[in-house]
Amino acid sequence: MKKFEKICLLVIDDIKSGRKKVGDKIPSIRAMSKKYQVSRNTIVNAYNILLEQRWIKALPKSGFYVSEDLSNKETHSTMLDLTNFYNGVDLLEQQLVNEYNHRPGEGRYPREYMDNLNLDSYLGHPNYGEKPLYFDYGYGDPAGNSMLRGFIVEILKKHSLSVEPQNLLMTYGTNHSLDLIIRHFLTEGDNVIVESPGYYPLFSKLKLNPVNVIAVKRTKFGIDVNSLETIIKKSNPKVFFLQPFAHNPTGTDLTVENIKSIKSVCMANNVLIVEDDPFLLIRNNAASYLFGEDSPVIYLSSFSKTVSASLGCGFIVASTKLIKSLTRLKMITIINTSSIIENILNHLISSGTLNNHLQTFKNLSYEKSTDSIKDLSKVEGLELYPHNPGGHFLWFRIPMDDRKVLKHARSNSIFIAPGNLFFPTENGYFALRINKFYVDQTTVRFLEKEVFNRE
Repeated sequence: MKKFEKICLLVIDDIKSGRKKVGDKIPSIRAMSKKYQVSRNTIVNAYNILLEQRWIKALPKSGFYVSEDLSNKETHSTMLDLTNFYNGVDLLEQQLVNEYNHRPGEGRYPREYMDNLNLDSYLGHPNYGEKPLYFDYGYGDPAGNSMLRGFIVEILKKHSLSVEPQNLLMTYGTNHSLDLIIRHFLTEGDNVIVESPGYYPLFSKLKLNPVNVIAVKRTKFGIDVNSLETIIKKSNPKVFFLQPFAHNPTGTDLTVENIKSIKSVCMANNVLIVEDDPFLLIRNNAASYLFGEDSPVIYLSSFSKTVSASLGCGFIVASTKLIKSLTRLKMITIINTSSIIENILNHLISSGTLNNHLQTFKNLSYEKSTDSIKDLSKVEGLELYPHNPGGHFLWFRIPMDDRKVLKHARSNSIFIAPGNLFFPTENGYFALRINKFYVDQTTVRFLEKEVFNRE
């Protein structure tokens, strides 16, 4: 038996025997390493498995605690059957999640050679004294960093969405999440529904497959459920891609009543809803009115729009069975996401830095909404769609071809987003999408002169 397995059994025995009860604190990684004279990596691997199996949980700025007594419950071990190498994905999974004394079949060079780089010194330490937890010099857990998934579970719970870490898969952001879902569910010739206007990078991804893209109108009042039902009955689509809140490009929210009606129609017709929520971390209200054990819904979010696009970190929330399947697809396509990026987020969350940033950013976002709407209201004839102040975008129709506006903008060294990009078909209308953080007097003057023909 390997050292990390022995540590797992010691902790489990403490729980089964009653020496440790639910809610009791267990020793830190440093303390366990010293007590049993093993490396910190051994304890990290053991705690990682105990977290995965829900024997323990990690609390920010506090440590590890007994989560459940699973003695009388069926558990699914992450220590895989070592004889089950029936294809390349299984072999890859063995490399990612198991510890061996001898690794001649390994695809990476030994991690001790990485020690000389001292990469963890660039990431900072959580403020409760430990070095970055679960920092992996190799590929890491294929589902993503266990501690980060635990933190995300707590974030979602604050937004009224209760899931477990095994319902989460870490990705490189929403576009990566969408790519995995498209690969998993869709084949050439399948029908899908998208919003019009909607998220234009999605349209390009769907064309690569290629699948048949069917548009349902997104207006300032939401989505006409009768039109949606007609489309579904006629085309029998597999997936409906939806962005209920702080919609890109219109900035609008769907009402809760509209969302529930959409869910009802899709459930009745076995249409999978893929719900994208890029501004979760700074907007108000619940994360999702769609996701649930009884409904075919996949929920997506990321840290890109509210922390930094450069981090490249997002996540998928789905059923445990689907997450396992998507994890295998993730391994086939990219092996894994970056443990370094995920550990940076661990540090930001555990130190309280992320929470402080989000509160400051939220205040700024709401302030910018007020200021930009006030500035744009000075342009006679410009009527903005309703706007969620937790999002970035403002949307309005214009009385001229937005491609001509783009040409004028370029000649004035102004970057602007023409509305035609956001329509998946030719049946659109002339409009512009404006990022509220960049509205200034130059923007206002340009709109007055070039779009609404006023000096």
